Amino acid sequence: MALALGACGSDDPPEQDAGVSDAGPDGGGGDGGTPDGGAPDGGDGGTSDGGSDGGTGAARESGDGVSREATTVAGISVDRYAWMDSEGRERTVSLKRQSPGSNGGYAVQMTYQVRAGTQWRTVTLDGTGGGESGFGYFVAHELYRSFDNGTSGTIAALHGEDDSPLGLGFPVEEVRPALSASDTVVTHTVTLRYPKWGTRVAMSDVTATTQAAASAHQKFMVPVSIRWVFEKGMDFPRIDTRLDLSEATAGQVSFDVRGPYGPMEFADADPNATLNNVQWGDSLNHFSTGVAAAGALTTQANWTWNEPLAASRKYNVLLARHSSTGVLYELGLVELKLGTDAGLVYGGYSLNNGSTKAATGNALNSGGFSEGEWPFQSAQYSGLGTTPVTGKKVAWGSSPFYGSTFTTVYFNDTTSRPIVAYPANRSLVYRTCLVVGVSPYTDASRKSLTRLTAESQTPRCSSQQSL
Repeated sequence: MALALGACGSDDPPEQDAGVSDAGPDGGGGDGGTPDGGAPDGGDGGTSDGGSDGGTGAARESGDGVSREATTVAGISVDRYAWMDSEGRERTVSLKRQSPGSNGGYAVQMTYQVRAGTQWRTVTLDGTGGGESGFGYFVAHELYRSFDNGTSGTIAALHGEDDSPLGLGFPVEEVRPALSASDTVVTHTVTLRYPKWGTRVAMSDVTATTQAAASAHQKFMVPVSIRWVFEKGMDFPRIDTRLDLSEATAGQVSFDVRGPYGPMEFADADPNATLNNVQWGDSLNHFSTGVAAAGALTTQANWTWNEPLAASRKYNVLLARHSSTGVLYELGLVELKLGTDAGLVYGGYSLNNGSTKAATGNALNSGGFSEGEWPFQSAQYSGLGTTPVTGKKVAWGSSPFYGSTFTTVYFNDTTSRPIVAYPANRSLVYRTCLVVGVSPYTDASRKSLTRLTAESQTPRCSSQQSL
């Protein structure tokens, strides 16, 4: 058995030259100005696919209620996917294309429509800022270890590398299957190789003292595949992620997963929108801050983390309030298991899990409730303090013991859960629905759209074309 230790998201190790780090506040990590960060690439003008196509190469392809178009957004070459949602209204996601100048495979813009009286208006999510921006790329933190020379940290840091570089720092190969006129589903798949440091000899207990000698370590390049799925009649796209662990044996590596990942201006592209509330459902309980709908999230917010998850899917969501209209928007992720999916184990060790602020007196991001205790990456690395903030980072998350030999992990001093940390087929697969919308959160009814989706028997999310 092992403690489900929190992610080392704030240790701020040195940057690796392949990308930028997600460690620390941003906000949240990265210097906002390193290469491959989503700036206009000056590349192909939206026609070159930068990877295997599998399709016709046409600028626009249309199916039945779904389409794909090669175009540009803020000077960035993208594949714009459009589909008709449950209201028969168009939604879009624009995925940055791989080019000789910068990497792709993640969303730089999204749109959807909402009712405004008797009319409809379009809401835009923007992620074109450059540096650490956009949404949907992969990140994974290496386990924080104790070494036999008396130091602690990550193996990557011992080798002068970042333990959790942003996935947008690595080139991807893209596959875009051709669309026929009768297709109601369209997919976009990207693959990359992501570095993970570990030990040359597998450890039966990765929390035990680890050798510090460089000769005891090995760098693995883990193949990662990400598939976006867009389906007619569904409001939310699905993002599948698969890690191929076959290069390592169980116990050589230990890490969490934080993708899909990224900051987006999801409050109708308003960079001045302030964070309003955080909610999540981990492997044990629902968590919710208790800020009023007209208020702003700070470290002093009331919080509860003791409502059993029950039959709800796991989820993570951030709410923000538009600076001029006061409208609440949200961006969230919901686990969607298909077929025989085992799903992941979500959460690190925290004595706050199962309690409340009223019972503990612990403020968010304090010595009593540290950033690493949050099971999902969110406002804790978006500059959260005692005054309103505008950083909008949302990410998935997991236990930090994937790749290890552990079969059980603890989340607090009384509760554990089983974990399949190294699947027999060496393939780690998980799926999330990307939930965006105007939030139904009110002072009288405090469930977010994302939580309602997680609790629904029929979430409006694609279940087709699984990776």
